[in-house]
Amino acid sequence: MREAVGGRVLGGRLAAGRPLDRLAWVHATSTFGDALVAVALAGTLFFAVPVAAARPRVALYLLLTVAPFAVVAPLLGRLLDGRTGAGRLALATAMALRAALAALAVTRTESLLLYPLAFGLLVCSRAHGISRTAMVPELLGPDDQRDLVAVNGRMARVAALGGTAGALLGVGLDRLLGGGAVLWAAALAFTAGGVLALGLPHTRRRGAPSARRDPMGRRTARLVRPPGRVRLARTANATVRAVGGFSLFLLAFELRRQGVGTAGLGLLLAAVGVGGVVGAFLLPRAARLVREDGLLAGGLLLCGTTAGLLAGRVGVAAAAAGGLAMGAGIAAARLGFESLVQREVPPPARGTAITRAETTFQLAWVAGAVLPVALALPTTLALVAAAVACLLAAGTYTTGLLRLGRRRPAGP
Repeated sequence: MREAVGGRVLGGRLAAGRPLDRLAWVHATSTFGDALVAVALAGTLFFAVPVAAARPRVALYLLLTVAPFAVVAPLLGRLLDGRTGAGRLALATAMALRAALAALAVTRTESLLLYPLAFGLLVCSRAHGISRTAMVPELLGPDDQRDLVAVNGRMARVAALGGTAGALLGVGLDRLLGGGAVLWAAALAFTAGGVLALGLPHTRRRGAPSARRDPMGRRTARLVRPPGRVRLARTANATVRAVGGFSLFLLAFELRRQGVGTAGLGLLLAAVGVGGVVGAFLLPRAARLVREDGLLAGGLLLCGTTAGLLAGRVGVAAAAAGGLAMGAGIAAARLGFESLVQREVPPPARGTAITRAETTFQLAWVAGAVLPVALALPTTLALVAAAVACLLAAGTYTTGLLRLGRRRPAGP
């Protein structure tokens, strides 16, 4: 008997629970290791030096995170588009590379070589996220695509739990044994994740149309333009990511100016993770009423309202509460976009659509994060500006959806 996704009957059908269980374990291990790496890098690049010296180091790191996506995104998209077993191979390879890079970084935390190693860790992390998103509808099967929000919600829950556990463990190891021990723990986590990824089943796209080729023999499916709803959702999610990166680094530097150490950053990261957990548990239920578009608009409104309420009230407790709320808002926008692109984009073009979207989101996150890193912005005014940007984006997104709704009856 097949197990239900999350132990339940979803949409009146039983989904293939066991393959999704395995993918969930792989994803949880990945986010656990990513959180350990984040804590280790925070201790070496950020809090180990005064605020004035930390800014250029963190800015350099953020800029390094953008460069690879111009090359990695199209290559990974081509690998995932219409190829059986490509997602499993990509997940296992990304885990193995992260394990090696984390181990190499242990003795290089005070060296400039740490920057390319951190660069590689981030690239592999993004490759994992893209591959995992592309694999979900394949493991779920074409007959159960209406269960995407519930399945993605489950993946978000295990990711948030893994990230929170990794952040808390990382802070403890950093205080007791130092950043090197945190990186060794990350390397072990990624190694275990690679073994789990190799145990994933080979998938085959059933009923997926084959990619067409142009007169030169090149695949044309990956050039298909995403539907209008997907493009609107991509812009809305990019805004959430930009405001999230902006607020996180703004709050981190403000806490640093107030004399808060690594434990304060760990609490902030943990709060974001807990917010993601809370959102992942509640959002699939909310999606039954508002669907994917409502989740995206709700994420924008929640992030904007949180930024506005934080203005003039930044402290350790307020920052943690703000991180909790923004974590839920980011989770809502991500869950809405993932389910929408998995449903609306055909399988032969899905890998490219996801990689391009993730590239956009990374650029948005870095663009938002680099502002408080490069400039000593007034915290209160900066949070008000972030709130206004989110609210304007929510209005624009809603207006765009209404226009699409009016045009749709005129189509074939």
